[in-house]
Amino acid sequence: MKGSTKKKLIVILLVIAGAILGIHLHNEKKNADQEVKMAWGRIDSTVSDFWLDVKYTNTDPNDAEFFPTEDTYRMLERWKAVTELYPEAGYPEEAVEREDWFEVNRIFSEIAFHEIQQKMIEDTDALSEGEGERIDIRSLESYIISRSFMLGPVLVELGLEEEDH
Repeated sequence: MKGSTKKKLIVILLVIAGAILGIHLHNEKKNADQEVKMAWGRIDSTVSDFWLDVKYTNTDPNDAEFFPTEDTYRMLERWKAVTELYPEAGYPEEAVEREDWFEVNRIFSEIAFHEIQQKMIEDTDALSEGEGERIDIRSLESYIISRSFMLGPVLVELGLEEEDH
């Protein structure tokens, strides 16, 4: 192989290697940007779902500080009360004590509240036949999160709420 052919081959290999490295670095940046976007979304979801106040100390989502509000504590009380009657509602005592709100949110999102809701309806005589089927399957979640009363008669019969809510 002549010297000029070797040089051309080396230049071609360097260009290819540079292009591969550039593509790799671009993909790494894109993935990092997506992870940061997901982290901000997780913060927004947690703050919204658990009525938290949040303090952003800088632009790093890992440095966000959460502060429970009165609404947070009321929501947690409802969740705990449901768990006392239906342990599968899985109130996460330890995660709440640690104020690990991401863990609390993860646990909450994994619970099959619609199944618990169905058991609650079956365990009471509060609804007429067929009426329970017309209730939104997210009614128990809505009750825990925001004290919605779509399950009102069931909640009263189970002692979770008083007649005059």
